[in-house]
Amino acid sequence: MIDTPNLHPAKSQLDHLDWSRILDAVTDGLIITDRHFKVLFVNRAFLSLSGLDASKLIGQKCHDVFSSELCFTPNCPLTKLTSISGQLIFDDEPYCKNGNYEPWVVTITAYPDANGDIAGYVERFTDASAFRRVKQALSRSHDRLRRNMGAIIQAISTTIEKRDPYTAGHQRRVTKLCRAIATQMGFSWERIQGLRMAAAIHDLGKIHVPSAILNKPGPISKHELAIIQMHPRTAYDILKDIQFPWPLAETIYQHHERLDGSGYPRQLKGDQILLEARILAVADVVESMASFRPYRPELGLEAALAEIESNKGVLYDASVVEVCTSLIIRQGFDFETKSWQRYT
Repeated sequence: MIDTPNLHPAKSQLDHLDWSRILDAVTDGLIITDRHFKVLFVNRAFLSLSGLDASKLIGQKCHDVFSSELCFTPNCPLTKLTSISGQLIFDDEPYCKNGNYEPWVVTITAYPDANGDIAGYVERFTDASAFRRVKQALSRSHDRLRRNMGAIIQAISTTIEKRDPYTAGHQRRVTKLCRAIATQMGFSWERIQGLRMAAAIHDLGKIHVPSAILNKPGPISKHELAIIQMHPRTAYDILKDIQFPWPLAETIYQHHERLDGSGYPRQLKGDQILLEARILAVADVVESMASFRPYRPELGLEAALAEIESNKGVLYDASVVEVCTSLIIRQGFDFETKSWQRYT
């Protein structure tokens, strides 16, 4: 029989170790409390992190050391640990009694007594200030990236409008109405930004349509209409491989789809259509009908609202139509009025 070496030190070897020195060697801050949250031990790293004096900690309750909003509430991390196998990690910024303000990541683990019940808690404090600085730097970099992305989207929008003077301003006005609708519907700021950018370049695919068709006076033939109806797919093909943080490509791809499946290019129905695309569809129809086009005169807002109201729930999302109608009729939304510039 082969003897297997004992991988754990004998108990006698552990009994004479100076655990306080060992714990003082740990680079993270440590606090050990009993099950009633009374502080039994603190190591040097914690004292260095907090600037507190050990003589003022030992024997105190943890809530006497920290004045946190979580103290004496059901959300106190220590009260949530009901098993010795559990662990809690949270990002806390406790305000210490001595006035020091320290950013920490805190890990709390329960330790057992002889019966396996919770005897107390070990709280490990890791200095998070360096992590916060990195996080802030990444956030600033992310903001710059977003601003640059917005500038690129605006450049694309301007390019499209330069090519098609008859719809100059169309995408800007559609963007404004989309943002107003989304705001009224309770979209988050982040989601509104995605819709705003999709609306700003929703006609990107028209770069594939010959200028002679875009600027043609009078009626458009079926063949010419078929070419125009390719523009959502063209835009999707251009954008689909770009990793935007929003579904820009798909929103633009769907903005001519209709709830009953009569739209194009994929005849999507109902909830197959993104809500962003349903908002863009309504805004696009309203602005287009209210504006001049080479193949027809301006129809006006009244006709545009009649169109979306008469097809509410059939072609257009009912909730989007209701919000759009309310914005224009009851709240005085106007595509050009400066009082609505917050939606641009």
